[in-house]
Amino acid sequence: MNLWVIAAGILAGLGIFIAVRELVPAQNRLEAALARLDPGAALETGVATGSGPAPASKLAQRIAAELPWLPVPAADLALLGKDRESWIASKVGCGLLGLAFPPLLAGLASLAGTGVSWSVPAVMSLLCGTGLFFAPDLVTRVNAAERRTDFRRALTSYLDLVALERGAGAGPTEALEAAAEIGDGWAFRRIAAALDAARRAGAAPWTALARLARETGISELADVADIAEVAGQEGAKIMDTLAARAASMRAEALAADRATAGSRSTTMVVPIALLGAGFLLLLIFPIVYRTFGPG
Repeated sequence: MNLWVIAAGILAGLGIFIAVRELVPAQNRLEAALARLDPGAALETGVATGSGPAPASKLAQRIAAELPWLPVPAADLALLGKDRESWIASKVGCGLLGLAFPPLLAGLASLAGTGVSWSVPAVMSLLCGTGLFFAPDLVTRVNAAERRTDFRRALTSYLDLVALERGAGAGPTEALEAAAEIGDGWAFRRIAAALDAARRAGAAPWTALARLARETGISELADVADIAEVAGQEGAKIMDTLAARAASMRAEALAADRATAGSRSTTMVVPIALLGAGFLLLLIFPIVYRTFGPG
């Protein structure tokens, strides 16, 4: 019995450590920022400083290397700025935490003198471990959906800025880069970083936008890349096209907000009805008690 308690405590401690390690935000590192802009520069910086990956990163890489078959939402992770190794490590850590928590409670109950059959915590361990193992998938999907919504709203402003830059006489490349430098939100920073990496590599800016659209799964950004490519290669006037695309995206966002508000209004009917039913029960309870109660 004591061995089971010790093993449960060790697994619970390991799971809690990994979960807390993944939830605590890490400090911004210079090599990570350089890797997003220029992988070669980041490699040279790491060699020059002699700094290697942290022990937690090495552990995450080893865990990910052992699970190459595990499906990973690459687009969601790229949008959230997370890497595959840390995400897989968080899944494994949450799964271990779910497996260890019920035996730990059963061990504590046994130490307290309460008899608990070990078949119950075994089943609960499997259920909790499976549920917590898939919890990062749900969290990642929800957070990525919110980030995509924010990115699409910022993209409408970016299109207006690009159209203004083109109206002021800037070329397609200058308009795309200048518009990205105006905003200070995270979406503008992602676009500016992609355009800066393309400029350093000597590639066209619309190829960077198309690559960013594929990585993050934002189809509207791919449309912007196509419009910019037509303007850059054929010299077409794109002010009206950009304005129309921004207007259509705003209409889609407004329709989505209205649909969300309508669904939330519908779901509010249930708690209001329950509140009304509880109030009616509170009113008629004294009458029913006096009528049918004892004596």
